[in-house]
Amino acid sequence: MYYFVGTGLGLKLTGIEKAQLNRLALFDAAGYQARCVYVTYNPRLHEHAARFGAEGKCFSLYDFFQGTMPEAVTKIHHDWMHYWQAVCHFKVIQVPNTTDFRVLDTDGQYLMYVHFVDAGRQQLDYVNYFDNQSVKVRREFYDNRGFLSRTSFLVKHQEVHTEVYYDLQGQVKIIKQYDITGPEPKLRLITLKNYQQRDFFFNTEQAFQTFFFNELGTADDVYFCDRNRQTAAALGHTRPAIRVCSVLHSTHLRIGEDVVSGHLKSVYRYVLAHPDQFHRIIVSTEHQKRDLLARYDNLPPVVVIPVGYTTVHPVKIDGRDPHRIISVARYSPEKQLPHQLEVVRRLVGEFPDLTLQLFGHGQKIEMQMRQFIQANHLEKNIVIRGFLPNLAEEYQRASLALMTSVEEGFSLATMEAESYGVPVIGYRIAYGPEDIIEDGVNGYLVTPNDVDELTMKVRQYLQHPERQAQLITNAYNSATRYSKQTIIEKWRQLIAAL
Repeated sequence: MYYFVGTGLGLKLTGIEKAQLNRLALFDAAGYQARCVYVTYNPRLHEHAARFGAEGKCFSLYDFFQGTMPEAVTKIHHDWMHYWQAVCHFKVIQVPNTTDFRVLDTDGQYLMYVHFVDAGRQQLDYVNYFDNQSVKVRREFYDNRGFLSRTSFLVKHQEVHTEVYYDLQGQVKIIKQYDITGPEPKLRLITLKNYQQRDFFFNTEQAFQTFFFNELGTADDVYFCDRNRQTAAALGHTRPAIRVCSVLHSTHLRIGEDVVSGHLKSVYRYVLAHPDQFHRIIVSTEHQKRDLLARYDNLPPVVVIPVGYTTVHPVKIDGRDPHRIISVARYSPEKQLPHQLEVVRRLVGEFPDLTLQLFGHGQKIEMQMRQFIQANHLEKNIVIRGFLPNLAEEYQRASLALMTSVEEGFSLATMEAESYGVPVIGYRIAYGPEDIIEDGVNGYLVTPNDVDELTMKVRQYLQHPERQAQLITNAYNSATRYSKQTIIEKWRQLIAAL
């Protein structure tokens, strides 16, 4: 089995989770057994996995020890409203404009605050319990498959002092206890109950994770560490027979640092300081491999495999809006999305129907972008669309994509745009864009952070429809370099060498 190790799978994907799911599909197509495995607790993990087409192929450390692995659970349906009202004779009051309810006992005392995921009240998410002073004393979390999964016990100021995790029969399997005397709660002890007929005790999350990886893996299995900051040390301390590969999803150096002497990012510091604990290091570009080998002479083999792949899409050039730009990136500082907004501001006078569609998520940057849009009266030209799991229709309507990151590990969004025949104008940064974008052929590479040059290139592109058509064709044709079969073959070669 091949395990892709991360922290969690949420409602919205980051680049790392997207890369994991891409790899899962590749391994499935290649006939390799693979699973995504996560180390943080998430009672909605399996709901999210199904949403992204990975149902039954994702699980967590908690599923393993709680006995709630995907193959072990059949979804449970429970009519909670009937139970509270008809059986318990409680009074249930809906909170206006929500899927939440307050529950009172027969004497009118406030007992519970209940949150359902859905308006149909089929999926219970959590229940808060209150004492006779209306102080919250505990919260129960329900797995999206319908069973009680965890209870958090609270003190007066809502700090969690104990967490209890259950199996399907309601038996306690994990206990976490916290020291709440300081400014922030600190883990005191993890107890794994009645595992292999005995109890186990751990002082840190890392020790607990290492135990899990040792119990899950065999000498025939391979772990691919995708979330290095959170899991590399735990994987690095597994027994020697277990093979671990570290996947670098971003640059390993801080922005602007020298390749040989510059400061490392903390996310990859453990891996590069303990190379003997890893069997391979996987990067997406030859450029990053060269930079690593220029600095280190004691690394395990460094292998180049892009984090994504392209599929063949039916592309129609006719019918595209020649002035419709798409941007796919997290709304975060390193993506430098304000640069794109500024380009539109400068060009809207020349191209009144110009639109920029921004897909991603990130509350703080989104607020800043909305302020910019409002201040410059660009509501018709810049549209913040949020996160969408499937952008196929959006790519088919667009004629250009922008990429303004300060750094990338590869740029999945650039590769995806090209696969739909959408040329990309992006900054020439490490790493990725210069591997995907051929300047003047399937897009344009621009001096990093040079908004003047970026604006000029976008203007030139918009001014010449015949040039647009040629770049669209070239973008679509060039995407075959990253076809599914090409990337599968790279993984086959790695696996054969392990």
